[in-house]
Amino acid sequence: MDILQSVFPVFLVIVAGAVLRRFRFLDEGFIDAANALVYYLLLPALLFHEVSATQFSEAFSGPLVIGGYAATLATFFLAWALSGALGAGPAERGSFVQGSFRANLAYVGLPIVFSAVGQAGLRKAGIFLGFIVPLLNTLAVVALMAPHGVGKGNGRETAGRVLRQVAANPIILACLAGVAWSLLKLPVPAMARRTLSLLTPATLPLSLLCLGGSFSFERARRGFALAALATFLKVVVLTGIGLFLYHRMGVSGDDLRIGAIMLGCPTAVITYVMAAQLEGDADLAGTIVLVSTAASAFTITGWLFFLRALGW
Repeated sequence: MDILQSVFPVFLVIVAGAVLRRFRFLDEGFIDAANALVYYLLLPALLFHEVSATQFSEAFSGPLVIGGYAATLATFFLAWALSGALGAGPAERGSFVQGSFRANLAYVGLPIVFSAVGQAGLRKAGIFLGFIVPLLNTLAVVALMAPHGVGKGNGRETAGRVLRQVAANPIILACLAGVAWSLLKLPVPAMARRTLSLLTPATLPLSLLCLGGSFSFERARRGFALAALATFLKVVVLTGIGLFLYHRMGVSGDDLRIGAIMLGCPTAVITYVMAAQLEGDADLAGTIVLVSTAASAFTITGWLFFLRALGW
């Protein structure tokens, strides 16, 4: 019950967003504007506020990052091999591979970590996010461009634009700024700290409502078989590999739970946008997001129960 009470309220807020959209309390214009507000202001403010306030030496876990990198790369290569064996076309292949490893860390992972582990866990998860998001973005570009041949001229230009966006990603920049503040032990002015403390509580609930409001049952029916396989790779295989590696490296307690939650997150919504930008199958990408989000409510709960049952 403790685990269910930590995980399911997050998904109930997502369901509330879908219901509000169904009854027109939320419309597309509001969701687009709110997503932009969360992405460019609220979430970076939350991450900087939490990460900068903690001792980096206490919140950073090298094994947590190394295990996350290893599990992500292993799943990337497995998905690439499977998509080739299944004879997927270039557009399908890119979306399938991207959807099998790219996690919705900020919109789903952070709220569940906060619910299950608390404020200290949120800070650790924010630092983990800052280190792993660049890898996820880089692999996403490779997954989408490689099936079409990365040597094409306009393909290189498109990939370059996306890579520049990665370098200017406000979430990554906020995490890195928070890490720098923490490492250098720089003070945050009292007025700025109080402003952030007033601003940031709106971040996680608003992001979850918008995620639910973006849900489309029509899109979820398209390409379901491939989407289900990509979901299995994301929320079961990748998470299982990561937890095995973490256990072998001696990660335990809250750090292990944070790893299970962050690696077990569903596929990120941004995969749909990137698939459209980089010649991927946008419908398949959207279906993977929806199927993995629904499945992760049960798989994250299952992984946490599994860890508790084993006493890890």
